[in-house]
Amino acid sequence: MRRALAALALGAALAGPVRADALPQVVATIPPIAMLVRELAGERAAVTSLVPPGASTHTFEAQPGDMKLLEDARLFIEVGAGLDTWSARLRSAAAHQPERLERLVLIELPGLDPLPADPNERDRDASGAPARFDPHLWLDPIRVRDVVAPALAGALARIDPAGRAHYEAQLAALQAQIGDADAEIRRTLAGHGTKFIAFHGAWRYFAARYGLEQIGVVEEAPGEEPTPREIAGLVAAARAAHVPAILIEPQLSPRIARTIAAELGAGTVLVDENGDPDDPERATYPALMRWNARAFARALGGGAP
Repeated sequence: MRRALAALALGAALAGPVRADALPQVVATIPPIAMLVRELAGERAAVTSLVPPGASTHTFEAQPGDMKLLEDARLFIEVGAGLDTWSARLRSAAAHQPERLERLVLIELPGLDPLPADPNERDRDASGAPARFDPHLWLDPIRVRDVVAPALAGALARIDPAGRAHYEAQLAALQAQIGDADAEIRRTLAGHGTKFIAFHGAWRYFAARYGLEQIGVVEEAPGEEPTPREIAGLVAAARAAHVPAILIEPQLSPRIARTIAAELGAGTVLVDENGDPDDPERATYPALMRWNARAFARALGGGAP
């Protein structure tokens, strides 16, 4: 933590102040990526998420005002892999300034090694074909620390070369914080069960990193309720695995999950893939991942605080 604070102070000292009206505009498609960019940029960029806090990434529909955001943006960050295909319609807003707008697609980053798409999920790429990769890459802290965060810092430095030292210092600080969070997550999950049922298949990266096993999902496509046969299969799988709780998410209705949990005599536990700027425990990336680890521990039978 001392290294992180020292790096933050060094970055601020090296970069110097930036006039508010001169801040480069950065647009990310989803809240957790915007959260990471804000932690790297500090006061050197104005960062916006197209999907607002509390909304579902999968069911988001762009509004006319979002076109204006891209017209003014210097950097546009997408996840890819079918998660934010709706963003393709917005890129036309900046077609008249192709040299000014930097675009970063995270699923395409060298060294990311993305997981293959979950065959039960129905994400599509921009052409309408089934997505090749699982898009929920930000739920693996190590991929974020080692690949995503450096790519974001590099993109910020390209649109704001005067702030390069600042972004490098912020990156070092954030990487140290994520490393600390990873160690805490491992301690939090240690000694608990490993099998879980998610509301939808967002947590495969998290599960792969921390030795967990997703044995089912409530909704194979967000907003598409399971059939009676699928519900019966989930109940049977949960009973066989002695799953004590089903994961639910704040962006999606928990009604079906709670019905299944009631049939099992189990509970539900809230996890959050996107974060919440109004909740200090979910307002930064390291804090969000710690919060989710505690939620998983409860869902796995740990009763974590």
